Amino acid sequence: MLVPLTATDYTPFAQQAKQANPDLVFVAWAGTTAGAMWKALDQQGVFTGTKVVTGLAEKATWSTFDPAAATKIQFLSHYVYTAPKNKVNDWLVAQLRKRSQAPDLFTPDGFTAAQMIVHALQQGDYDVDKMVSALEGWQFLAPKGFQAIRPQDHAMLQPMFQVQLVASSKSKFGYIPKVLGTVSSYKTAPPVTPFK
Repeated sequence: MLVPLTATDYTPFAQQAKQANPDLVFVAWAGTTAGAMWKALDQQGVFTGTKVVTGLAEKATWSTFDPAAATKIQFLSHYVYTAPKNKVNDWLVAQLRKRSQAPDLFTPDGFTAAQMIVHALQQGDYDVDKMVSALEGWQFLAPKGFQAIRPQDHAMLQPMFQVQLVASSKSKFGYIPKVLGTVSSYKTAPPVTPFK
């Protein structure tokens, strides 16, 4: 179902979602009206008997979730820094803690890009074609866990995290993430689109 960007009343759309009786509803929505949209889904009973899933964005956006709905949603997250249990993530988190910072959603991406640049330069001897070849099919431990660069289309295969938000007065964002599980790099892989 598509909802117009200009919508301000989400009740009819929430009713349609409920009447469709789906097993799963994936919500792709952002912006200042997100709170009203989540509230409408909750008021119309969409969370009852239906798994509702969405992507978890940066911590600063968490306050947009309607409190009654937030804990009923299952999120797919690109990164929750407490989830990966590996030495690379431990190092990254420790370095940020030394600066009184905590990693956020896209923090590991810059780190992973640096890992790729170093690997390409070390293996490719500053020759572009050799550097590309060095990255194709490379599998490595990154902050999120094991990642791989698919040779056919250079897609980055990386894990995702299933998360639920738990209300917390200890967080300035209103919630803390509870990790429910990890989805492997290969289960989250997009379809192959070969280069021409």
